[in-house]
Amino acid sequence: MNLSALPCRTETPTTSNENKGETIMNLEEEARMLSTSSAPGTAPRTIAFASGKGGTGTSVLALNVAILLAKRGERVVILDGNFGLGNLNQLLGPSPRYDLRHVLAGERRLRDILLRGPHGLLIIPAGSGVAELANLDESGREMLLEQLEEIEQGVDFLLIDAGAGISDTVLNLIMASDETIVVTRQEPTALTNAYALMKVIVQHRPTYPFHLLINLVKNAAQAQLIYDSLAQILIKFLGYRPGYAGFVVGDANVRRSVMRQVPFVLEAPWSPAAKCLSAFVEKLAPRKKGLGIKSQSARPWWKRKLSWRPK
Repeated sequence: MNLSALPCRTETPTTSNENKGETIMNLEEEARMLSTSSAPGTAPRTIAFASGKGGTGTSVLALNVAILLAKRGERVVILDGNFGLGNLNQLLGPSPRYDLRHVLAGERRLRDILLRGPHGLLIIPAGSGVAELANLDESGREMLLEQLEEIEQGVDFLLIDAGAGISDTVLNLIMASDETIVVTRQEPTALTNAYALMKVIVQHRPTYPFHLLINLVKNAAQAQLIYDSLAQILIKFLGYRPGYAGFVVGDANVRRSVMRQVPFVLEAPWSPAAKCLSAFVEKLAPRKKGLGIKSQSARPWWKRKLSWRPK
């Protein structure tokens, strides 16, 4: 499977920003409707977003991709896999009343902590500053995965913001997903760690579908050079070629939106970065039928056994 990037244009913005996002609120009742809202036997397409190191913009891009998919009418749930940090909470502003701490303590079900985001996006929030969430044991991970059964049947896309690094939790989230978007940038440590992340998984599962999304570049040509150089190293040492998901240009609108805690595809939909991300989303869920790349998954995400075990 290869996600060929569509071109994104970087013209000077010509429209004013009027969309300031939607207020997030708890919704304990809507999750109960999800299990009856889709055809039996269907499973969502699950896509993890990961990076070898922090600072590549993975959480920002994952959240904005989720919003763009939801805006197109897709039913989307995004899981904040940055356990103990709660990156999505910080990007969206208000702290949730309940989060994964309460699920793991048995005080709430996963469906009870869902938050509603822009365009009907549903968010599973992680806790912030909680050490036990950052170091989930196997039983905690199993509990989390199994409770997703209650909400995933009515979902088209389940996005996982898996976080950075190669911890067991990150690797398990990747292995349980259909595919992973690896976000990287033109920085030696970012590229080295992106290679290391893919190497760990590919050595364990040689056909796992990774796709590189190059962030913070000047243009398509620079992104292609970065992809080509990293792909050549993977081919040389692992015999593996990742897919090319595309690129997102460096854009001051993204930085401003993070500071304002409003996703940039809402605050600045005309911005160069938003147009790049829209091109990527068009490849994931095209408006014209029959042009998209379909998930090969036949099993619900929660039923995929955690197959990662360090050797």
